[in-house]
Amino acid sequence: MQTRITSLRHARTAIRILAACVVAAMMLPTIGACTSPRIAGRAESEHQVSECEIAYRSATAGDERARTAPLLERYLAASSSAQAWQTVAAICPQRLSEGIIRSAQAQWNAQNIAASLSTTYTASTTDGNALRRQRLDGVTSLPLDNTTLRHLALAEDRAGSAMQLLAAKNAPGATLTLSDNHHAAGSQLMTLAGNNGDLRQKEYDVSALIANPSTATDHNTGLTAASAAIVEMDCTLEELAALSAAGQAPTTGDAATRTQQMLTVIRLVTGHCYQAFANGYPSGDFAVFASTSKQ
Repeated sequence: MQTRITSLRHARTAIRILAACVVAAMMLPTIGACTSPRIAGRAESEHQVSECEIAYRSATAGDERARTAPLLERYLAASSSAQAWQTVAAICPQRLSEGIIRSAQAQWNAQNIAASLSTTYTASTTDGNALRRQRLDGVTSLPLDNTTLRHLALAEDRAGSAMQLLAAKNAPGATLTLSDNHHAAGSQLMTLAGNNGDLRQKEYDVSALIANPSTATDHNTGLTAASAAIVEMDCTLEELAALSAAGQAPTTGDAATRTQQMLTVIRLVTGHCYQAFANGYPSGDFAVFASTSKQ
């Protein structure tokens, strides 16, 4: 009798243990379901993608399509990428130089692909505003401090004087229109700076250009290129250096307004970089990024 009672007790104990295990097993999915959303939400908040990163991904994806897609799609991708890189330059301060150069490269790529398609590329293909500027007509405000504006004015004036000399010598790629545009942009930048502390000079050292009006050795890369192309690239690099060290001017506008104003400057510098390519400066990374590393 005692043995039977003991056996029953053991059986009941085993049943209780089994029941507890079953209940615990049933609760695990419920616990996981309750806790998973909280953990996922926390992880997502810790890895939120910034506007800068979104713009950068869009620009690099466009570059990839412009390299590997069929010809027509490559043209459209390069056109779109040119605009995306300017957005990167405007909202990612640490990528300003990269964004400007990549935009100029994409536009030059689109121009060359367009020639293969027997069509004409314009810098406004995917944007209501031209993606390149040569001067600042109508601009009344820029989100830059006066010191930066003065250094930009100096770069424009220096390039204008150099281009004027080269145009007088009928150097390839040099025109008085380019010279006038540089001088005009310099004057416009100084006006925005309040016409105080003007760094522009009456005369610049042009001895190297007098000796080599057609082609010269680029002091940034050691490569030989058209002198007019080197002038435009030197202007580009001088302005990139000024912008990289720039301080922001006090502004009462919102972020969108500041971005649009910054795009005006970006398109001015992009225009000079593109003009350097058009005048014969190598557009490959080996040349342009070697140059920027020596700013």
